[in-house]
This record gives sequence, structure tokens and C-alpha cells, in this order.
Amino acid sequence: MFKQLQEKHQLSILLILSIVSVFGITPFIIIRFIENNIVAALIDLAIVSGILTLVGYAHYTKKPRVISAVIALLVNIGVIAIIITNGINSMLWVYPVVAVTFFLVKPIEALILTLSNVAIIASIPNLFDVMPLNSYFTTNLMLAACAFVYASFGNKQLALLAELNSTDPLTGALNRRALNDDTLAAISRAERYNSTYLLAFLDLDFFKKVNDEFGHAEGDRVLKQLVSITNSHIRESDKLYRFGGEEFVLIIPEIPPKEQVSFINKLRETIKNELKTPTGNSVTVSFGVAAWVPGTTVASWFKRADDAMYQAKKQGRDCAVFSND
Repeated sequence: MFKQLQEKHQLSILLILSIVSVFGITPFIIIRFIENNIVAALIDLAIVSGILTLVGYAHYTKKPRVISAVIALLVNIGVIAIIITNGINSMLWVYPVVAVTFFLVKPIEALILTLSNVAIIASIPNLFDVMPLNSYFTTNLMLAACAFVYASFGNKQLALLAELNSTDPLTGALNRRALNDDTLAAISRAERYNSTYLLAFLDLDFFKKVNDEFGHAEGDRVLKQLVSITNSHIRESDKLYRFGGEEFVLIIPEIPPKEQVSFINKLRETIKNELKTPTGNSVTVSFGVAAWVPGTTVASWFKRADDAMYQAKKQGRDCAVFSND
């Protein structure tokens, strides 16, 4: 979920950057051609053309991370080239380039790139006969420091937003929004690589009795403990989602067919042994499991797993039923 949110955020930034570059740099291309400053005009033209091409490619491939890094290098190299060509008259372009760099790449990467840029420009001969070198360093370092803090804070906020957007607030399990996205991704990967995937529905047996006998606070504790127990006994690649009420869903990738039944039943037994009411009675879980098969859709996969789970309920609960489809 965070990766998807970050991707959309980065694509938005690239789109805004392309618009700003066209309207911000194009007038200088025209002016420099009129003034017969051909080299500087061509550099500006190369920067704008490069940005537009790369942004278009990023939106086409949906891979903005690498493209953003390439654009960051392009604009930093471009500002060095334009300063070498135009001298002190183009020094002010350094500041927007520093700011843009922190929008394009990770804060630490932007800081390294900015400091390298500042050092290279400082080494250009005769450039600081007019502007004091210490003022140049101080203003750029202050801008880089402020941009670094802002970018770092922004990344943390984006990660927090992604977590809030994909996590069930009561149990800490992933929510249905994340389940829908991850199910589509699982089907896509399974179709492309013929991978093995299991979709398992988990439903707490007689959960209403827990609420009725011990109260909803105890019911909430049982739900949270179920998530804690499950997450501690599944693999890192397996994902647990709260589907609604006392019903949960597991997506289990890359598990060999001969290990599937033992994996599910071991998890079911673990929950039975560790999940207790205040009086020490076990809280059991019914499982309905469906493996991915060619032609599976999200709706059909959910239905097969749900049907299997209801069969487990009919068979007396505290058991796992695998779909035969």
C-alpha cells in the first residue's frame, strides 16, 4: 500500500515538474535564441525536452522512482552546464534546482547530490569574483538543510498516511482496502509466473458467545490476540486482513501443494491452544481455503474460500476445508 501511495505521489510531482519546467524555462530558451546565446538556449532546450520525455516515460511505465533519479541528475548537470556557459548571470538557478532535487529523490540522496553540485560549482574558475564564496556556501547549505528536514518529515507523513489507509484500527491487521489491492496483485503475479497462492478465510467460532458472556471489551481483546497469534506464526510474505467483524483473510504465496494442508492445520491448532477466554476456554477458528487456479477473479476466489469456510462451519467448526474447484 505504501509503495502504491508513494508511486502516485511521485507521479504527481513529476507531472507538476514538467508543467513548471515548460512555463518556467521556455521563455529563457526564446530569449537566449534572440540574444544569439545559442549554447545556453540549447542547454535549456535539452533540459526541458529531457524532463518532458522522462516524465512521459514514467507515466507510461508506472516506475517513477528510477525516472525521478535520472531527472534529478539531469537538472543538476544542466544547472552546472548553464553556469559554465553564462557565468554569474545564471547563478540563481542553483536554488530552484536544490529545492526540486529534494522532491525527486530520497532526502539523503538529494543531500549528497546537492552538496556535490555546490562543490562542483564552487570550483568553476573566476565565478566568484563578484559573489562572495562564503555567501554562496552558506545560503545553499541553509536551503539544503531546510529542504532535507521538510522532505524527511514529508516521507514520514506519507508512510503514516499509508499505514492509516491500510490498517484496521482495532486489531492492527490489514484492512479490506489493502486486501482488494493485494488480491489483484496476487492474481496478476500468479497469472504471470504460475505461482502458487492460497486464499484462506478465518472465522472465529461462537464469537457472539464471547461478547455476550464477557462483554465487547473482552471480544475486542480476543480479536486483537487472534491477530497477534496469527502474525507470529505465519511467514513474512503471508498477509493477514480483517474482512469484517470476526472474519479475517489470509493471502499465502509460494507454498508447495504438499505443505498447504499441514500449514493451515498447524496454524488452526496454534490458535486453538493459545487463544483463550478469561475462564481458560479455547477460542477456535474455522478455515475455508481456496488455491489460485487459472481464470480466477477476485470475486470467484473470495466466493470459493467463503463457501469452503461455511462448509467448515457445517462440519462442526474448528476445522479447515479446502475448495475442490
